[in-house]
Amino acid sequence: MNDVDKKTTLAGVIGRVFEDAAFVFTDVLDESDKPAAGEWDAEGVELTFSGHCTGTLRMWAGRGFACYAAANMLGIDEEAEGAREKGMDALKELLNIVVGNYLPEVYGDKPVFELGLPRKLPPERLEQDMNDPAGVWLEAEGNAVVFTVDEG
Repeated sequence: MNDVDKKTTLAGVIGRVFEDAAFVFTDVLDESDKPAAGEWDAEGVELTFSGHCTGTLRMWAGRGFACYAAANMLGIDEEAEGAREKGMDALKELLNIVVGNYLPEVYGDKPVFELGLPRKLPPERLEQDMNDPAGVWLEAEGNAVVFTVDEG
């Protein structure tokens, strides 16, 4: 599968996962709506995988989206105490589900992959991922979200 097909596949997987797991609908983010570097208050998570190939999938979303996803997934109020921490957990769980669905879409059901544990990304990584030309930018309930994949 070429890079364009992988990017299209990833966008489709994200859309399905977000809708099924968090009741969030996505659409391709218009280039003019991308947040400006240094101005986007985003949180990021990553998940490594190994097996047939190795790599890392990263996701960045605005803090407001993380709380929104947690509220939808857990039935809590977005403004509730602890919603921010639960928001990070929601991002990790969404990423875990995305990776678990993306790899079989790209490589089929036969290869076996071992997934790492989702972990929070340092803020210093954000600008690099925002400028990745292979990044998949989506709009999710009025929020920008970007996914990047590094495969080796």
